[in-house]
Amino acid sequence: MAGSLRVLHIEDSEDDSLLARRELRRCGYDLYLRRVQSRDEMEAALLGESWDLVLSDYVMPQFSGLDALNLLKTSGIDLPFIVVSGKIGEETAVEAMKAGAHDYILKGNLARLCPAIARELGDAATRRERRAAAVALKQAYEDLEFKVRERTAMLSGANAALKQEIEERKCVQQEREKLIEELREALTKVKTLSGLLPICASCKKIRDDTGYWNQIESYIRKHSQAEFSHGLCPECARKLYPHIFGGEDSSAE
Repeated sequence: MAGSLRVLHIEDSEDDSLLARRELRRCGYDLYLRRVQSRDEMEAALLGESWDLVLSDYVMPQFSGLDALNLLKTSGIDLPFIVVSGKIGEETAVEAMKAGAHDYILKGNLARLCPAIARELGDAATRRERRAAAVALKQAYEDLEFKVRERTAMLSGANAALKQEIEERKCVQQEREKLIEELREALTKVKTLSGLLPICASCKKIRDDTGYWNQIESYIRKHSQAEFSHGLCPECARKLYPHIFGGEDSSAE
């Protein structure tokens, strides 16, 4: 068996349609054939059923093979279209092929019909596979493009977050550097005493850089972090309060 075959036959002659049926069954096809002979019938058949191929006479009283071919093309359905006619010259055959017919067979030579059908069915299957591959490729491209956009958006978000983190780190680093600088400045302002100090041999005042004489307590407090607590050394205590601590020569008495 050659397999099932659904044929839409545009033919005004019942006898010619019977001959085509007999030839296709002889080739082993499990055949379903529907004969139509007008535009309306063909259009209804295309819309209402699925077909494997179209066979069409070329010259008919009310509906020509070219009309049938144009209607098939307008429908957008990709089916092999084979002209089977008894009245067709070489120029007419060329015209039909240019218009989009896939092959033409003379009614007097139906032995060519089955090989032509087998070839055109194979070509139609190849076209369907190519269309399916093109659709799959387009879908794969769209999926890839979507994933690229999605990934790009994710990376953009990550880059924005990273940029923000970098800016925050820069701010922290700037604050740190500012604090270090402030600490350095503070350290330079720490009051320390070093070097030679001009001090009065009598009253013990110290002369500052401006030439002003300061009490030693004031000077040290100003130039250091030292604080004073007051008291008397034993020697000064004896001098100031001899009646309490004894005079300088009390030991001699």
